[in-house]
Amino acid sequence: MRWLIFLSRVSFLCGLFMLLAFSLLFTSWNENEGLASTIIMAGYGLAMVMLPLTGVFYLILTVTGKKPAQLVPRWLIISNIIMLLILLIFIFYFNDPYYNQR
Repeated sequence: MRWLIFLSRVSFLCGLFMLLAFSLLFTSWNENEGLASTIIMAGYGLAMVMLPLTGVFYLILTVTGKKPAQLVPRWLIISNIIMLLILLIFIFYFNDPYYNQR
């Protein structure tokens, strides 16, 4: 189950880049366009793949009776789930076409 630890760590890093990309969305703290585009692509592109994939594996392990907390540190599981919820809120709330019609 070392692959789950590796997947969780990669997912955590993708979530951190997603939070950095969100901060670039709301403020322009970075003037370097190359670095900003790298952060945005890593944040949105990889996080949209890795965070749900990791969440599905956590769910599968929980349903089959194995506890992911015995394999992966609890803080890593909780942070990945929180970042997945933030990503889902971003996708379904802020990108809603009716949200921006005011």
